[in-house]
Amino acid sequence: VCVCVCEVIIEEGYDEVSSWVARYIKKRILEFNPTAEKPFVLGLPTGSSPLGTYKKLIEFYNNKQISFKHVVTFNMDEYVGLPREHKESYHSFMWTNLFQHVDILPE
Repeated sequence: VCVCVCEVIIEEGYDEVSSWVARYIKKRILEFNPTAEKPFVLGLPTGSSPLGTYKKLIEFYNNKQISFKHVVTFNMDEYVGLPREHKESYHSFMWTNLFQHVDILPE
């Protein structure tokens, strides 16, 4: 039997929610203390909703508060058969909006 407990977070608006999520991701990565042998695995969405969170994560990285060197990500979805370099691919979206701005390893 699995019992799941969910926490509902209510914030004033988009910017506050984006900041809360980015702080939560930062906290979880730092607590995990990832290494090359034990990377932190993170599922990420695309679209307009997470853009504020990605901007805040980039800010944390630029302020040397977090590293993505030992973080491995996967997208929640992708288009079948679309090359990763295609401008409409989710890989391209993630590169443009997060990956090119931080120290995440390209593989």
